[in-house]
Amino acid sequence: MKQEGVGAEDKGETMNLKQFNAQLESSKDLSGVGMQIAEDGNLKGLVIKHEPTNMEVKIPVDAIRQAEWDTLYDVMTGKREPAVLQHMTRVVGYYSKIENWNPSKIGELKDRQKGVYELGN
Repeated sequence: MKQEGVGAEDKGETMNLKQFNAQLESSKDLSGVGMQIAEDGNLKGLVIKHEPTNMEVKIPVDAIRQAEWDTLYDVMTGKREPAVLQHMTRVVGYYSKIENWNPSKIGELKDRQKGVYELGN
């Protein structure tokens, strides 16, 4: 189901936080009710409320940047399980969720995404 709004509304296009906010503000049944702040002071996620059901969903910033609006909308309205927003990778030799990885392993993943395979001095 397509929602009206501005920004990344075409299927297959991901968005930034500003575009997500514009989509959220144009939605009749969703509202932002909170933020999750990481220990380093950066924004970790947003808490979104589905007004008709009073359901609140925490959406990680990375999920906003990586997912399409339609997918996020379906999660925020309860039409889809939020597990689709979890990042899975095969860096460790098998598919695993990265949410509980230590900083070193996340650094390795970021280096692989950049194509940096050299060893440090």
